[in-house]
Amino acid sequence: MAEASIQEGFLCPICHKDLRSANNLITHFQDLHSEEKDILRSIKDIYGKVKKKILTLDDQDLESFKTEISFEKEKYYLEYSEPQEPGLTQSHTDYFKSVRRDRLDHRTAETNKLIIRLDRLLRVYGADRKQHEQELVAWLDGTTVSRCPSCASSFNITRRQHHCRLCGSIMCSSCSYFLSYETAMTIVAQVNNVSSRDGGSAKEMESLRICYHCLEMLESRRRVQIEQVIQPIICQLYMHLQNNKSQAHNSVEMYNKMYNSLVSGETTYLLQDLQSLRTVIADKAQMIDTLSKKITSLPVEEETPKAAILHNNIRKATSAYIKDHLLTLPAPPSKEEIEKMKGERSAKLNREDDIISVPRTTIKKVAVATGWSPANVPNQDAVIEDDPLLAQMNIVRSYIEQARDAQRFEEIASLRDNLNMLKEMYQQQQTEKNSAIS
Repeated sequence: MAEASIQEGFLCPICHKDLRSANNLITHFQDLHSEEKDILRSIKDIYGKVKKKILTLDDQDLESFKTEISFEKEKYYLEYSEPQEPGLTQSHTDYFKSVRRDRLDHRTAETNKLIIRLDRLLRVYGADRKQHEQELVAWLDGTTVSRCPSCASSFNITRRQHHCRLCGSIMCSSCSYFLSYETAMTIVAQVNNVSSRDGGSAKEMESLRICYHCLEMLESRRRVQIEQVIQPIICQLYMHLQNNKSQAHNSVEMYNKMYNSLVSGETTYLLQDLQSLRTVIADKAQMIDTLSKKITSLPVEEETPKAAILHNNIRKATSAYIKDHLLTLPAPPSKEEIEKMKGERSAKLNREDDIISVPRTTIKKVAVATGWSPANVPNQDAVIEDDPLLAQMNIVRSYIEQARDAQRFEEIASLRDNLNMLKEMYQQQQTEKNSAIS
């Protein structure tokens, strides 16, 4: 007896057709087998019970899920607590600096050795060049090395051993690098001219075979040299900008000092010097503004999009500096105001009846901490002037003119004090002579 095949799904009990869903099964039975009412009723009852069972299970699962979520919330609820004080800390800065210092010292020493060897190798030429190279740098014995240290490939007939000319290590042809003499000459200072060499093939004379380790150290040295010599345009403009700001700052301090001296009635400085210094400050402000505009107009590369923000920030900071420090200087006083201040100061000194004695001192050549000093000017009136005080006064006047041309207002004030002192001494000397004659 043959076994019947087993079917599963929503099968019609009459025609055994699979209807795929409960709704299709009920519709099919109502349309084609409506005479079988008992079977239809039983199908509907079974479908209703199953549907109710499924919905009941879904509601139970939902309630169970909600209960579990609320339990988790209560379980992991964090209550508010006072901020915790920092615990034990330990600084590793000193250790980091010591390790970095040792690494840098070791790398610097190794690089210097390579530079010295490279300098000597550049001086070697001729047919026996290979022998000289082995004398300068000890080559590693090839019998002890069976694989390339860089790529771990075995040496054989097709993959030969090669030696680094700077450290003597062994490598294969794929791991070799060639350093041109032109590049080597830029790394090493004061080497012989390569074009004057004789002997050897052109290919050998063009480059040196080195390993990656030596190449990386030499390239680092070369990058440092290039960065020291060739700076980006923005760095050059910014350094020029900072130098002008420093000069403008010194000029502003000197201007305020001269202005306060003049408005207080002192005769240390002159009005024309104050006006000249104000013109210098205005020129510096214009130069600073021009440099900041040049920085803002620099092109921005795609690799550094934040450079535009840097340019704009420099421009904003420069504009604020000009506005707050260079454009807020008080205007020079008029001659009438200066004369009025001098009269008030003179009257005040007379009321106080203070007698200030000026000691006699010899006038020496001015030399300040900034390194400026007047040039020696031959006194053409020395032969004519019999009085040494007059000759010395002429020398001081020439020094004052030099200081004014160099915008050295501090030195001008010191020299004018010396000149006034000489004038007082000369007048006193003339008074004594006239008294003796009479």
